[in-house]
Amino acid sequence: MKNLFIFIILSVVFFSCRKDTPQPDTTPDKMEELVVPDNFNWKTTKSFQLELTGSSSGIVIVANQDGIPYQKAYLSTNLAYMMKITVPAYEQNIRLLFAGKDVTLELTSEYLSYRFQ
Repeated sequence: MKNLFIFIILSVVFFSCRKDTPQPDTTPDKMEELVVPDNFNWKTTKSFQLELTGSSSGIVIVANQDGIPYQKAYLSTNLAYMMKITVPAYEQNIRLLFAGKDVTLELTSEYLSYRFQ
């Protein structure tokens, strides 16, 4: 039993002591060495036209998912309000806060419309 234990310990030590193979450094040293795909989008923001209509008058807040406002506007009853909004390119949704309502709007096209009921 003691010999088996020693054999297992020696096997573990022997097989665990391997030399690491060095990985080639693929980080370019100069900007000219960077390889970027032709279809890479360099934009960091996206712009949208947003049309909002309220069933009552009040302030609407257009915010990110964390509630940080991008823009505020005053909506008049049943009158459409157009705004251009620019958000970071990684944003997939915006929040519309109006008259106690919290609506999530997906950023699916360049023109977005929402009517508060």
